[in-house]
This record gives sequence, structure tokens and C-alpha cells, in this order.
Amino acid sequence: MLRIRLAVRPTAASKFPSYGRMPALAGFFLSSRSRSLTLVAMISPFLINAQLSWRLGMRSHALRALLVLGVALLGISFLAGAFSLRQPLVVAIDMGLSGLRFLGLLLVLFWMQEAFAKDIDRHTITFALAYPASRASYVLGRYFGVLALVTWSVALWGGALYLMNNFADWGYEESSRVVFGLGYLLVLFGIVLDLATIGAFFLFISSLSETPMLSFMVSFGFAVATRSYGVMIDYLSLSPSADWEMKATLLPILEQLRWFLPDLSRLDWRMIVLYDHWPPTGQLFQGIAAAAGYLLLLLAAAVLSYRRRNFA
Repeated sequence: MLRIRLAVRPTAASKFPSYGRMPALAGFFLSSRSRSLTLVAMISPFLINAQLSWRLGMRSHALRALLVLGVALLGISFLAGAFSLRQPLVVAIDMGLSGLRFLGLLLVLFWMQEAFAKDIDRHTITFALAYPASRASYVLGRYFGVLALVTWSVALWGGALYLMNNFADWGYEESSRVVFGLGYLLVLFGIVLDLATIGAFFLFISSLSETPMLSFMVSFGFAVATRSYGVMIDYLSLSPSADWEMKATLLPILEQLRWFLPDLSRLDWRMIVLYDHWPPTGQLFQGIAAAAGYLLLLLAAAVLSYRRRNFA
């Protein structure tokens, strides 16, 4: 058999030893590509559920009624400034922030009900969970979709309050001025974190309950309790006018609640805007850490509950 040996002239590429590692480099890039595709496959159901939650919230009939209520509360806040002879701006913004916390509570409860509770009540959740995606992507995707709606609503209302600040002085040139700036953004962030914690509690309760109204009512009571019991503790422990019998009876009970419920009143930093009074840095970060930690625990518990629950 005739063997023919071809002599190949060495090229410039063969002089460099790195070109000999091209298969290894190709394998590395292919593995990186596969890892990125896996990451996209994991993120895609999350984004799809977040987008669906956003659309459900925007199409909700309750949103229209709450928007009308929001405009009414904004008008009431503007008119409330006329009842203060020296601080119309402070009163108007104070009322506006209170209205934002109340309206935001209703919005997050109705949106969470649209995103989660109604699926369980109508048994349409079985179709949503039938897709080849983890239940965690369903839970977290829809939750963060509602959180995006809440953030958008708070930003919109906050912008309206900022514009109202230019017209709510009612002609009093010596009126006390509110302080907008970085502190105002911090106040709005505290409201968003407050509503996010309430939404996470709704999510956890909805993973256990069978009826949508139970989640709504329990979460509303949770919001009222967590926003008020810290103020009650401060009043009973610091106010000299507090009733001694009530102090002896209620204060130990309220102190025990701190081990089970977050104190969302620590996220109300409106004094920064109203009087340029900043809370201590330690107290500021303590309130954020407590609410964020409680929120993460609720999300983890809700994901575990959805994974183990049989919706058939």
C-alpha cells in the first residue's frame, strides 16, 4: 500500500501554543453558554409570573375605585392645611403621608388577593402550576410583580405630594416649610418596606387558607397591629399620664408581641420631612433589618408551604 505523507508548513498559528488549547476553550465557552441558558430558563418563569401579576393588578376593578379614593384623600390633605394657621404645609403633607399608608394598605391587599387568593379560590392555580416551572418561581414572581405595583403607586403618590407642596401654603408666607430631598426618598422607602412586609404576610396566610377573605381580613388585622402596638408601648412606658392599671395589664402583653410581630411603626419616618428630625442611625437600621428579616422569613415559609400543599 502506498503511503503518502503530506508535509505541512508550520503556520504562524502553530507557533503559538495557546492555539492548541482551543478545544478546551471551546468547551469552557459551551459550558458557560449552557449555564447561562439554565439561568435564563430559571428566570423566565419568574419574569412571566411577575408580568402576569402586574397585568392582573392593573386590570383589577378595585384599582379604579381605589384611584378615586386616592384622589379624594389627596384633596382632603390639601384642604386640611387650611385648618392650621401657622403650619398648613406640615399638616397637608402629614395628612398626605397618612393617606398614602392607608391607600397603600388597601392596594397591596387587593393586589395580593388578585395574584394569589383568587387562583386558590377558583382552583385555577392547578393550571398555573402545571407548567414545567418550580413553584418558587410562581410564588416569588407574582409577589415581586405586586411589589413593583406598590413601588409604582408610592412613587406616583409621592410625586403628587411633592407637587402639592407648592400650592398648600394657603397664602401664609411665614408657614413652616417641609424638607424634601434625600429624607423624603427615605420616607417613601419606609412605606414601601412596610407594604412589602404586609404583602409577604398575606402571601404566607394565603398559602394556608382555603378562602380569599380569610387572608384579606387576617392581613388587615396584622397591618393594624404591627403599625400600632409599638406606639402603644411607647405611650404606656414613657407617658406620665398613662393609666397605671392599664400599664400593668397591657404593657407585659405588648412587650411579648415584639418576639412574634415586627414593629412597622419604626418605618414611619415622616418627621424627617415635616420637621427635619432624623431618627438615630442605629434605630433607623434596626427598623429596616427587623422588617426585612421578617419579610424574608415569611417568603421562605410561603414557598415551602406552596411546595408541600396539594391544590388538586
